[in-house]
Amino acid sequence: MDQCVECHRAEKAKGGYRLDTFEQLLRKGDSDEAPVTPGKPEESELYELIVAHDAADRMPKKADALPEKEAGMIRQWITEGAKFDGPEVKKTLASLLPEKRTQIPEKYPRPIPVTAMALNGDGKVLVTSGYHEVLAWDPETGKLRGRISGMPERVLGLSFVKGGPWLAVAGGVPGRSGEVWVVNFAKPAERKRLAQLRDCVLCAVTTPDGGTLITGGVDNSVRAFSLPDGRMLWSIETHADWVLGLAMSPDGKQVATASRDRTARVLDVKTGVIEGTFTGHEVPVLSVAFSPGGQELISGGTDGEVRRWKLNGEGIKDTTIRPGGRTEVLGLAFLKADTPLAVLANGLAMTMEPKSRKGKDKLTRHEDRVNALCLSGVGDAQRLITASHDGQVRVIEVKTAKEILKWIASPGW
Repeated sequence: MDQCVECHRAEKAKGGYRLDTFEQLLRKGDSDEAPVTPGKPEESELYELIVAHDAADRMPKKADALPEKEAGMIRQWITEGAKFDGPEVKKTLASLLPEKRTQIPEKYPRPIPVTAMALNGDGKVLVTSGYHEVLAWDPETGKLRGRISGMPERVLGLSFVKGGPWLAVAGGVPGRSGEVWVVNFAKPAERKRLAQLRDCVLCAVTTPDGGTLITGGVDNSVRAFSLPDGRMLWSIETHADWVLGLAMSPDGKQVATASRDRTARVLDVKTGVIEGTFTGHEVPVLSVAFSPGGQELISGGTDGEVRRWKLNGEGIKDTTIRPGGRTEVLGLAFLKADTPLAVLANGLAMTMEPKSRKGKDKLTRHEDRVNALCLSGVGDAQRLITASHDGQVRVIEVKTAKEILKWIASPGW
């Protein structure tokens, strides 16, 4: 029924009909026909549309018919009176489903993609995405330090709260659910789920003072939560398509967003008010980063182009930088005020030269797309940590571009 809820929910009630809660499921839509007539499936429009022979009439639209077993269960439920046995008719049906307990393998049968990564405040703990868990590593040795289970199936956003020990975790199951958690890395039993959504949460960042968590995802919305209590401060459908990336300003007052709708924006962290919109990209925007001084931003798209712009959304002269050909710019950062850094879908991690508008120094090259990056240390001791889709993590000395360490971030590998 996930496809049904996708088109018939609060944010997108096609035909004026919703079925994301039991209360709404029984209410008439624009057709003014009773969706459910208890005891009479043939007089229930909901059932009739599900089993219609004509694909043009059948629900869900533009999709395969529901399996016969599922349609039969709906028919049986209506025949038996369409009763509700949950605690509250106003609660979303997704929130009433029992949580699935998944057995996490001690050793992974194969390496899995690293889709999110974060480094704690003292640089001694690196966390990466796992399967229903967050994995903790020693970045000096590549040894596994710990595992935090009970997390979303796919972990897509990680951010330490004020350097730790609390960690924000975002993710979900595509097309089915999204989750936002905060968990104490030192005591994993101490945790709180801040939100349970209808689809994946793709990114998460926290303010430097640890007081606010910002998330974005597939529902086009950006949300702010106060920490440590986890109260939602605001939720705004900021974009017309998925929010793919977030970046926090150095002072924690603004957050930048990157979206599949081809725009990047700057929002006020306290209110969610849009303070600037950059429309210079002609393709989906995948990544965004503030300059160290917080006066300008860079954003990267699926066409391999990086653009420079001001907080008000105005582009800067000679704005287009092409670091590594026409390949997706999956992550951005600054090594120092005048040295932006990009990680790319062709496996490259390289610095950029704004004046020449080209790539400058290649720091490393993975054999697969680079999904995440972290920076540690300063000056000559600065290190770049990159993680790729084939599960590999690399630690690079920035000054010399020397590879210090690499390992597969999957238990058993």
